[in-house]
Amino acid sequence: MANAPIVEEFIHMAKIDTASRQERALADYVKGELSALGFSVTEDGAAKHIDGATTGNVFAVLDGQLEGSVLFCAHLDRVQNGFGIQPRFEGDNLVSDGTTILAADDLSGVAAILDGMRRLIRSGQPHPRIEVLFSVCEEIGLRGSYHFDTSVVQSKLGYVLDSPGRIGRILRSAMGKAQLFLDVAGEEAHAAYPERGRSALNAAVKVLSRIEDGRVDEETVVNWSYLDCPTPCNTIPGRAQAKAFAMSRDNGKLAAYVQKFHAVAAQTAQETGCRIETKDILDYPAFHTADSSACVRLAQRALGQLKLRPTVEDGAGGFDANLLSRAGIELVGLSTGYSGNHTVKETLVVEDLVLSGQLVAHIALEYGKL
Repeated sequence: MANAPIVEEFIHMAKIDTASRQERALADYVKGELSALGFSVTEDGAAKHIDGATTGNVFAVLDGQLEGSVLFCAHLDRVQNGFGIQPRFEGDNLVSDGTTILAADDLSGVAAILDGMRRLIRSGQPHPRIEVLFSVCEEIGLRGSYHFDTSVVQSKLGYVLDSPGRIGRILRSAMGKAQLFLDVAGEEAHAAYPERGRSALNAAVKVLSRIEDGRVDEETVVNWSYLDCPTPCNTIPGRAQAKAFAMSRDNGKLAAYVQKFHAVAAQTAQETGCRIETKDILDYPAFHTADSSACVRLAQRALGQLKLRPTVEDGAGGFDANLLSRAGIELVGLSTGYSGNHTVKETLVVEDLVLSGQLVAHIALEYGKL
């Protein structure tokens, strides 16, 4: 399997230096490959809306002989430490040389889609319209899919190949995410005369102590990641700032936590006399696709054709499906065999990569049997 075309292509793409906002070389490569397969390929204007971006989302369409349409999606960018990747084999796995990431997140998905399309075309079998979306800037808050015009998509169901775990894992949901910002202004004073000041740090701590952190419930987590108050010990602190993200698979619970954050901050401002400003940014909502949906059933059928046992699970962190699903598209995530993503210990199971390309082709072919 080490000599399989999909493996060779993965290694080639991993060596193309790429990062969020810097996807140009990789985007040009996949555009060329899709065009050679007969796809109509376009690049949108998302780069104009993302500071420092050089590349838009790549959207490609292959007309079919059957009614209907199916969407396949993966992202082109990778996290930091993704330059100078030197993939190598370690037993039945692909790894980096230990100094960089491997970028299986999400080049395994990109490679699977390209390989699956080649398999589909070689089969000569009739298929529905195929739509491929290679998004940009996914790793920095799904910025590419945020600016993608979903009105060009005809598919009512789709598959995002961007999930860790062994092949066979179907992700029916992922958490929504909101960023929370706390900015407290008090009044500085000499520490020997605390009554002359109003401690911004004290007020910030009161806010944080009155709202949940960590595991809120089985669907919701919150992480207050820092509290900043750069003040000498002999001064009552006049300024404090804190930041968090809140995530939940239930959009109502996420909204309720955000509302509680604002309310607690307002009450604490009244009690302490400090000026407290709060802000929230919803990066993306949660999504959930029913187990009984055509999207899930099609994935299960295609995996069965490969003699693989599917499992339907809930995901954690968000991915492009969170935003694309807002257009009414049924979507699930598919695992492609990687683990340890975002770290130098990232690993990709070669057998799973090869099977992922086959899975894409099977989904396209099985679609006509729904």
